[in-house]
Amino acid sequence: MSVGNITFGEFAQYVVDTWTSGELLNEHWIPQNQVCNPCYIHFDFIGRFENLDNDARHVLAKLTASGGPGSNTTFPFQHSFDKNVRLSQIVRSFYANLSRNTVQNLIRIYKLDYQLFGYDYRWACHDC
Repeated sequence: MSVGNITFGEFAQYVVDTWTSGELLNEHWIPQNQVCNPCYIHFDFIGRFENLDNDARHVLAKLTASGGPGSNTTFPFQHSFDKNVRLSQIVRSFYANLSRNTVQNLIRIYKLDYQLFGYDYRWACHDC
């Protein structure tokens, strides 16, 4: 599967190569536990991409209730995937074309994020 001229496999290998070389990853790809400090900050809400519509509505409602943006504020999210296909199925199709070594390395890089934010990685790598 590709986005533009880069396949997911190429992107995944870039992340692994960058991480293992000790270079800094772009803030979009760095493990989130290094960005948001979940052990030091008490978050009262953590949104998930797969629930983006509902989570955005929840946050906007909280902002409105606390005197934030007006009640007519909306989140301009448009789901670009087939709504009949679960996001987990899409992710699995991306990972299906990766080498076992690449998957193991991705799990090592993001394992703490998976654990902290309640995502299961074992379907991709049983021994990681």
